[in-house]
Amino acid sequence: MKKNNRHPWFIRILSLFFAILLYLNANTTPRSSRVTTQSRVFESVAANVPLVVTYDEDKYYVSGHPETVDVKLKSDNKILLDKESNSETRGFSVRADLSGMSEGTHDVQLETINLPNNMEATITPSRIQVTIEKKENNSFVVEPAIDKSIFATGYSLKSATVTPTTVKIEAGNDTLSRVARVIASVTDKQNVTEDFSQNVTLYAVDNEDQIMDVRINPTTARVDVSVQAPTKRVRINPVQSGTIPSGIREFQFELRDDIVEISGPQDVIDGIEAIELKIDTSNIRKTVSSSYPVPVPRSVTAKPETVLVTVTPVMDDTQTTSTSKKEEQTEQTKDATDSTDTSR
Repeated sequence: MKKNNRHPWFIRILSLFFAILLYLNANTTPRSSRVTTQSRVFESVAANVPLVVTYDEDKYYVSGHPETVDVKLKSDNKILLDKESNSETRGFSVRADLSGMSEGTHDVQLETINLPNNMEATITPSRIQVTIEKKENNSFVVEPAIDKSIFATGYSLKSATVTPTTVKIEAGNDTLSRVARVIASVTDKQNVTEDFSQNVTLYAVDNEDQIMDVRINPTTARVDVSVQAPTKRVRINPVQSGTIPSGIREFQFELRDDIVEISGPQDVIDGIEAIELKIDTSNIRKTVSSSYPVPVPRSVTAKPETVLVTVTPVMDDTQTTSTSKKEEQTEQTKDATDSTDTSR
């Protein structure tokens, strides 16, 4: 009988335990489920997205707008976000629609085209100001503009030519009327000492050298630059070298031009006050005129490169007297022999 009375209490306790367990499970499981199923939003910036400007290109010229814009993208799809952020796989574009607008300055709202449905975009800047003008074109001569600071010390610009020599500019009528010239500028070199050629981007500028917003065709040109090296005039000093043949006391040297112009690095030519020209006299026995190259360091050039030198040997007086006496004795011996033969 006692055994039967204890059994209901055991069941009641066990029921209470399961009731508490079910209560806890009912109040904790939904919360956990909400946390795990909550979607995450990813963000990325598509930088330098080309701006597409639509207008009547045959009739108008548009200026003032940026070439590119930045677009901040948001999406819960990371793969799609990466695709649209990459310039090589991007499917959307940014447009400024000027269709139907007339000449003048306009404030235009930018818009995205073909943006995926589950993606948000914020364009920077979101609005732009553009100027619409009647389109005109004209031809201009291209002028070289060489920055003097690109040359090494003492070096300077000798000449510069541009190819092509003329280009065509397309712009609004008011803008085109303010174009003063088209320049091919070279500014990105240092310590230039030799001639060079370089392809550069062309710019149209006004009378105050401000760059104009125009379309140039072609957009680039080749600039050929000739460099003038530091120069200096110095004297040529001929000196005897080699051996002096027997019977010659010395040599006299006469130069047609004893001044030459040398060119080269400033620090090198500054150290040259005169040029010593060695004349090898080992095989010279009579007056002779010959051209000799002007000796200069490897980095220096001379103008002219050769000089004409007349070399005159001066005979030794002692040797000349001895030879004369021998000749006189020989003559006397000959005369004596002739007299003897006659008396016979």
